[in-house]
Amino acid sequence: MYSRIFKLQICLLFVFSMFWITGCEKIENVVTDTIDSTVEPETMSTLKVGLIRPHPLYFSFGEGAELAQTEINQAGGVLGMPVEFVYREELSVDVVQSATELIEDENVVAILGPLFSSHAVKVGPIATIPVLLGATGANVTETGDFLFLVASSNALQAKLMAQFAFKELNATSAAMIWQNQDVYSIGFVNAFEENFMELGGSIVAKEMYESGDVDFNVQLTNIKDKAPDVLFLASFPPENPLIIKQARDMEIQATFIGSDGWDDSLMFENMDAIPHLENSYYCTNFDPDATDFITAYEAMFEGSTANGIAASGYDAMRILAIAIENAQSTDPMEIRSAISEITNYTGATSISNYDVNRHPVKSVGVFQITDGKPQPYKVVGSDTVYEIEGPE
Repeated sequence: MYSRIFKLQICLLFVFSMFWITGCEKIENVVTDTIDSTVEPETMSTLKVGLIRPHPLYFSFGEGAELAQTEINQAGGVLGMPVEFVYREELSVDVVQSATELIEDENVVAILGPLFSSHAVKVGPIATIPVLLGATGANVTETGDFLFLVASSNALQAKLMAQFAFKELNATSAAMIWQNQDVYSIGFVNAFEENFMELGGSIVAKEMYESGDVDFNVQLTNIKDKAPDVLFLASFPPENPLIIKQARDMEIQATFIGSDGWDDSLMFENMDAIPHLENSYYCTNFDPDATDFITAYEAMFEGSTANGIAASGYDAMRILAIAIENAQSTDPMEIRSAISEITNYTGATSISNYDVNRHPVKSVGVFQITDGKPQPYKVVGSDTVYEIEGPE
């Protein structure tokens, strides 16, 4: 009896082992056919992406990226894998350390951010994977071959604002004030000055301040003496609203114009400054016609208002996902190549293609602050929104 049972067990074991081997071979074939060999075994379950998110300024960049992540994962992920963010806060003291940890320790396939150009130029030299920036400094991509801008560069924005001031506001003189030693601000004012002077305008005052300053009396006194038609602020809140309020308190009559550094909710939270923002202008990558993005963003982040910074975070994640799907690979060089080859992208904004500098060819427009809120500026007597399209 026992010998029969033993023989039966041997037969069953033989049949089961043949089934197991055959089944494993089939599974192995399926995995080989559907998962790119460049994906490491430990990362197959999720697609890990680094997100260097700023806070409290421009936190909407991270929210935009999270909206794209949610939509992508609901649609089945990337290469069949859900996107998982590995977060780092954007702090100047350790931005290189954060990027290094994401690349070497966390094994992310790409990084979204940082947003500040002064931080991005530090990440460029150590980046060995694609980095889709929130930063807009035109020279940032020169610091690393894996860096891509998502929004229009500050050089293109400066060209637009110079044209806008000269042609739409009929300004022939301008003063400029910016944050000292900031890569973004310096690049912006240099490009604005070049373009404004080429049009026939003159720069009558140039002033700097330090991050964290609250008293701008010296700079504004010099500017008031020059009586410029426009005062260009290529800088950020919380200093921007303070500068504007103090300028009006000193009875400076110039029209305020600014960069996309104004494109943050903190710009409009200083109640003392809001009345003085009326009929000021700034440039932005925000597309007011991107209704699907705007509706989804404001539904996901109740109480928040979509802006150009949120659009950049959203587009960064969407572009990365498209590139990986197009490449059918998570290899850094393959993704880099696929990003550079993207054409006719439409998301929160639209990108026709990437140029040789890895800058997006896209439009940037002017917003006017009316009743304390930014609105697209339309050419007088027309429904046309005032904008310019790259490359710069």
